[in-house]
Amino acid sequence: MDAHTIRAKGIGCFWKNSSIDPDGSSGAIVSFNQDGSLNLETGVVEIGTGTKTILAQILAERMRMSPDHIHVKFKISTDITPEHWKTVASRGTFLAGRAVLKAADDAIRQLLDIAACVLRADPVDLELGHGYVYARADPSVRIAVKDICYGYKYPNGNSIGGQIIGRGHYIQRRMNYTNPETGEGTPGPEWNVGAQAVEIELDTRDYSYKLLKAISVNDAGKVLNPKAAKGQVMGAMSMGLSFANRETFMFSGEGAIYNASLRDYNVIRYGENPEYVVEFIESPCLDGPYGARALGEHGLIAMPAALAAALSRAAGVQLNRLPLFPETIWRAKMGEPQP
Repeated sequence: MDAHTIRAKGIGCFWKNSSIDPDGSSGAIVSFNQDGSLNLETGVVEIGTGTKTILAQILAERMRMSPDHIHVKFKISTDITPEHWKTVASRGTFLAGRAVLKAADDAIRQLLDIAACVLRADPVDLELGHGYVYARADPSVRIAVKDICYGYKYPNGNSIGGQIIGRGHYIQRRMNYTNPETGEGTPGPEWNVGAQAVEIELDTRDYSYKLLKAISVNDAGKVLNPKAAKGQVMGAMSMGLSFANRETFMFSGEGAIYNASLRDYNVIRYGENPEYVVEFIESPCLDGPYGARALGEHGLIAMPAALAAALSRAAGVQLNRLPLFPETIWRAKMGEPQP
């Protein structure tokens, strides 16, 4: 660094309730194939969040089988696919995850009922795992899932059961509308908290600056897929910084947009991102599937505030307007209105 360069850090904290309609719901269907593998169908639309992968993991965990044996249906048909409220508000894993768990439990109940007849046991004395249904007291008494998931045929030809299809649904509980006068109410199932920080280098000659490092620490409840979770938060952090330091629409006097394409509307591009550091605190959400909390949007929330705090400290002036162009900082230093 030289006499014209100032390095500074800023921090911002957030808390967020993933508010949705109080009757927001989700459904799921699981069906067995003859080889014992499973098909999973939900109304969640995959938009890069990795929700379908998480749902497959949730199902595999409940069924005590490898995720490799879960076949996820990606294509959605609004005519026949179980309805999912919306792929918004960081509610995909929460809502659909609970629906998948119910569908899995329904399928397990059917498996145990058939296995109980074949093994001459009470369903409550049986366990499912690793491709078998077995007696809890004597695991050597068992039958393969693939031999009963399409029903079972006795040596004399008598048959019971049929293809096992499990269904599940979940609807938000204890939610209500907020009071427009007081703001009181329960618009979502859990509050999530976190802290985010940004480190920058400011050139005091022209007020240009570099993004050096960005940090986010989120309470994720229980991290179900560490790599996917970090990727989600990093993407959100990049969006937050891009929104904070360059993204805005320019309007003519008549309201026409000057920068209507990505040629003119600048976002953070390859090579412009800072070093990202993502960490998680795990305090499980008791209502969430395996304790998972909302995550997708939370990596963005405090990034603009953290960047503004860092630049305010470096420039010695309070910055409270976005985006934080070098011109914005210069105007603030000169005592001119921030654009």
